[in-house]
Amino acid sequence: MMRIGIILGSTRPGRIGEAVAKWVYKIARKVATPNSSSWTSKTSTCRLLDEPRPPSLGHYTKQHTKAWAAKIDSFDA
Repeated sequence: MMRIGIILGSTRPGRIGEAVAKWVYKIARKVATPNSSSWTSKTSTCRLLDEPRPPSLGHYTKQHTKAWAAKIDSFDA
């Protein structure tokens, strides 16, 4: 079965992303194995834009970025 990752990207107060992610999760369960552990940028220790090279190159130097890339790579979508 396909593995789908659902990421909450908003950090704004009053964000509705969590409700939307739960809705998407319910739908995704019908066709895939969604990520049962959620990731949200609001509580994550993953920093943005702290790698010396563009992320699209995939040459990471920081451990948190390598962990993030491995997690994302484990999903089909």
